[in-house]
Amino acid sequence: MKFDRRVEEVQAFDKAGKYILYWMQGAFRTRYNHSLEYAKYLSNKQFLPLLVLVVVDFSYPEGNFRSFKFFLEGLKDVSDELTSQKIGIDMVVGRFQDVLRPYIENAKIMVTDKSYLPNLINMKNTIYGENKITVYQVDTNLVLPVNLASPKREYAAYTIRPKILKHLEEHRHDFEEFKYNGAFLHPKIEIDLDNIENELIRQNLIFVSPAPYVGGYKEAKKNLDDFIGNKLKYYKDFRSDPNKDIESNLSPYLHFGNISPIEILNELEKVKGNPENYYSFQEELVVRRELSHNFTYYSNELKNLENLLPSWAIKTFDEHEDDKREYVYSLEEFEDSKTHDEIWNASQRELKKRGKIHNYMRMYWGKKIIEWSINIEDAYDAMIYLNNKYALDGRDPNSYVGILWCFGLHDRAFKERKIFGKVRWMSKGSLIRKFDLNKYIKN
Repeated sequence: MKFDRRVEEVQAFDKAGKYILYWMQGAFRTRYNHSLEYAKYLSNKQFLPLLVLVVVDFSYPEGNFRSFKFFLEGLKDVSDELTSQKIGIDMVVGRFQDVLRPYIENAKIMVTDKSYLPNLINMKNTIYGENKITVYQVDTNLVLPVNLASPKREYAAYTIRPKILKHLEEHRHDFEEFKYNGAFLHPKIEIDLDNIENELIRQNLIFVSPAPYVGGYKEAKKNLDDFIGNKLKYYKDFRSDPNKDIESNLSPYLHFGNISPIEILNELEKVKGNPENYYSFQEELVVRRELSHNFTYYSNELKNLENLLPSWAIKTFDEHEDDKREYVYSLEEFEDSKTHDEIWNASQRELKKRGKIHNYMRMYWGKKIIEWSINIEDAYDAMIYLNNKYALDGRDPNSYVGILWCFGLHDRAFKERKIFGKVRWMSKGSLIRKFDLNKYIKN
């Protein structure tokens, strides 16, 4: 099998079963999904039908109306496509542990998507330990499997880049598709995917207004085609200018596994033009994104800054913890865009309105929260809260590491200054040199 190095047997238990179970947990798509293809392969090999299970847990931490709307829109694409392939899919509402138990009891083997966040890794390990079944985890949401890229937490992009590039070509072409030969198990759908907003109202979720993006593979592909056709040729020169609107807008779709980074990379490679644009985007999509997944995968938790930041950053923040702040804002003031800085307020409004902040502005947004908080712990908590509540790509390795970068992660020491010590600082001046601030504020 071409992608066998993506498959990890995490638990072995020989038992009879009525079907092969694919617990679709992180890759909500049917295209370029190694987990689905491996489940098809096992189904054909074992002469058992394949059943795909999606557990919809409306009590999931930090989930809200906005994030669940995007998530369920993606499930609509998955349901339609699997049904057209005569593959059974059940979408069941409840807690992961409770819903999975009877399905695992009746399955011979379970396949699932590899996770990269400590809370999900721990939750899955608990479920495996409570159930006697063979379990395979498949690394399908990265171009290079996280274990293969590195066996440890990497220091920075320059340390992981050569390790990734060494194996990149091999693994970007390792996808193999199988024809499903088994019986069709009729779907059990407990979600009204034709009336998603009504479904979410019934669930009484915390209301955060929907962002202007629609979830699912079809919409992800539209964004990719738009990026390739209209934006990629400007990417290297203007990716730091939020007024140019040349971002791919694919991060929410990558977060929910609606599209594979391998498909994105392969489609981009077909484009003729300045190769520097391609390699600039590849750096973000592969090196930086997979560095983030490397970091969270090899971290035991994501709450304690002393365990997350390099020692030099902790030391310099400690040395400056008593520095006087000219401005200090509460979480509510941050959330409501009530600071003295209209540029920062505009970035927070962008987050609340769009469900994401332009990558360059996200750095300024985070650095200023540090500058205007009583201590770095409060600043970190505020960033996590705001990002996970409003960003469609929140609760993701990329977003956690993007926030931690503001505190010195994967960065180097700079000239020492107040509050930040040797951690990189950002000013309005750096923004003025990049783009038209007044235009950004008005937008």
